[in-house]
This record gives sequence, structure tokens and C-alpha cells, in this order.
Amino acid sequence: INGVIDPSGIVKGYAINEAYKILKNKGYNNFYVEIAGDIEISGKNNNKNWKVGIQNPYNPKEIIKIVALTNKGIATSGNYIRGAHIYNPKNKKPAQEIASITVIGPNVYDADRFATAAFAMGEKGIEFISFLKGFEGYMIKKDKTAVFTKGFEKHVESN
Repeated sequence: INGVIDPSGIVKGYAINEAYKILKNKGYNNFYVEIAGDIEISGKNNNKNWKVGIQNPYNPKEIIKIVALTNKGIATSGNYIRGAHIYNPKNKKPAQEIASITVIGPNVYDADRFATAAFAMGEKGIEFISFLKGFEGYMIKKDKTAVFTKGFEKHVESN
């Protein structure tokens, strides 16, 4: 805000991705690295894809979707835990048009940065994600309905 660049929107994804690289370089293959809900996944969990729950922003004790992933990153952006901390750079106001957006990508660094950008875009954010090759998204709107990208359903384990 006020012309100041704040890298905190990508630090978490970057840190997770760096830890992931260290473990991969040490020869580990089946693991995940998680910080505050953002996750990078390698390999399998007992020969099955890792299951990741997407939290309901209106009821943090409820998981509304479970996705099964391998060799992917997943990140969610929203205001429901930390309050209004993501700003729309166009109007310089807190982004509050949607409740949350979860992005699945080839790694958590990219999923995290695109989730933050898409959240700042509001309802247009899911369209932005839909045009990114190798990425899928799940957006929860203020009216508590969900919109998701065309390929998101292939990751859904159960409702």
C-alpha cells in the first residue's frame, strides 16, 4: 500500500517450496511440507494420493472439499483467518469481494502467488486461474456458493 512492496504474500509458498527442495535433494520421495494450510506434496501416502481438505471460510471446523494430490502444490488465500490483509492494487483497498480461493498447481510457490493474486481480483480471479496451464482453482463467493475451474473436479476425492 502507498507504493510499498510487501513480499509477505509469497514468503510462505517460497519457504515451503525451499524445504521441499531440500528434502527431495536428500532423496526423500513420499512426503509433504505444510505451513498454515499451504502444502507441497511429493509422491504418495501408502501408495495413494495425499488427501488435503479445503476449509470452509464460514465455519473453520468444517472441511468442504477433499482433494487427492501427488506431486502438486496447494494454497488458499482469504481473509477469514488473518482479517483483511490482501489489497487490490488497482483501488488500494482490502480485497473483500470473495471469501476464499484455493489453487492447485505444479508447486506451492506458484499456487500461493497465484492464489493471492486471484483473491485480490475478486470474482474475476477464478477466470484468471482457468487460463493458467497446469493450475486449477476453487473459489468460494460471499454468497457461500462455489465456482471452480474446468479441471478441478478431477482432483476431488469426496464432498
